[in-house]
Amino acid sequence: MDLHLSNSDYSQSGLSHKEESLVPSSVFREYDIRGLANSEITNEFALSLGVALGELALSQDHQMFFVGRDARLSSPSLTVALCSGLKAAGCHVINLGEVTTPIVNFAIEHDPICKSGVMVTASHNPATYNGFKIIFDGKVISGQQLQQLESALRSNNFSPEASAPQITKGFISQYCQHIVSNSSIDRSFKIVIDAGNSVAGPIAVDLFKRLGCAVVPLYCDIDGSFPNHEPNPSVEKNLQDLIAKVASTGSDLGFAYDGDGDRLVVISGNGTIIWPDKLIMIFARDLLAKTPGGDIVFDIKSSMRLKELVIECGGLPTVCKTGHSHIRKAVRDQNALLGGEFSGHIFFNDRWGGFDDGLYAGMRLLEILCQQHNGRIKTLDEIVCEFKTSSYSPEILIPIPDEKKFLLMDSLQTNCVFVGGKIIRLDGMRVEYAGGWGLIRASNTTPNLTLRFEADDDIQLAAIKTRFRRELNPFIDQLEDYI
Repeated sequence: MDLHLSNSDYSQSGLSHKEESLVPSSVFREYDIRGLANSEITNEFALSLGVALGELALSQDHQMFFVGRDARLSSPSLTVALCSGLKAAGCHVINLGEVTTPIVNFAIEHDPICKSGVMVTASHNPATYNGFKIIFDGKVISGQQLQQLESALRSNNFSPEASAPQITKGFISQYCQHIVSNSSIDRSFKIVIDAGNSVAGPIAVDLFKRLGCAVVPLYCDIDGSFPNHEPNPSVEKNLQDLIAKVASTGSDLGFAYDGDGDRLVVISGNGTIIWPDKLIMIFARDLLAKTPGGDIVFDIKSSMRLKELVIECGGLPTVCKTGHSHIRKAVRDQNALLGGEFSGHIFFNDRWGGFDDGLYAGMRLLEILCQQHNGRIKTLDEIVCEFKTSSYSPEILIPIPDEKKFLLMDSLQTNCVFVGGKIIRLDGMRVEYAGGWGLIRASNTTPNLTLRFEADDDIQLAAIKTRFRRELNPFIDQLEDYI
């Protein structure tokens, strides 16, 4: 069952009764609710959200929610307010405490009754942000459903009842034990874990020790101010301490996690960053060897080499809009073996529940690294060297205010022609040439435009960047500072 919201039932007529400052439109993103804590995401907002969600759930015979939170300093009070709203609406609340988003998904998957949940988190955003990821009947609420929820929140038509019960339940040990009991790792690895002081740290250390690894913790103590670096592993500067620690400790691998544990970036033994689209190639090849003809889903930012590899391995590639909710829905709709995106969300749907989980993805990588090839075990660096190379850029971020970025993208869509290229408008503009591609799109989680480039070699990469500079220069100031 989907969350069905009717604009006739929850109209905008309540705007005069509820100030815009309580329900700022800017916090309703493409696939979650996210904004500045204490100014946009307030305890009053969380309370109202809880009431709105609770009453809408009860109208469809859903009476129970799991609620988890990340380690941000604002998360405890927001969680209390959210739970109060849910209970006031008449819903039962199971408080999971400080957990990762995958543990909320795991709880929903394994509980026989409760199939909805809310995670209080702003994922990889800075410590000053917070937000809510909402799962209803096992599906992520996103896009139009979030916009309709905004209308419902503004309507002020809710009539809370007496408070319903709340219980506290721990799922961390059950989650770790389930992964361990369903794994096949027959050698010990020395791994460095960098969680950026996020909630993922202690859970990841516990899990990989249970898997027999020698764990070197790096920023795994919880500190919601994120004093060492933001928990965003897709930004290269945030990986430098991890790269150095892998080298200084002689470790086999480094695992970098985000603020709520659903993303993973890996550092190889020789200090190379293994970006997630390369990880997806490793996982796809392994899965397709066992299940030929399977579907593999990935986002518009991913390498052209990924699509080539899936086809070579007999799989069916599907390209999606960027965003964990889009990938998750496509994996579910197509019953795909695997989904993933360049930011590090990886969705296993063979032995796992089809939701993104950075810790579980780390375990699956270790399983592959245990496999023997002609009597010997390959390192991660050796496996990566088997793939066809390309020249590529990291993800490039150009700061643009949230209220302007989509308008700017509309202007680019209208005015840029990219002569000689094939423009794919699935999500922004991905322009494909004979020897590579470039992408520009609006981020749905941060006030940025994002760009990425890839080509067969450095010469073609530089040529594609030049074409983009020529097209974008009239619209973006100081573009030369970025590409």
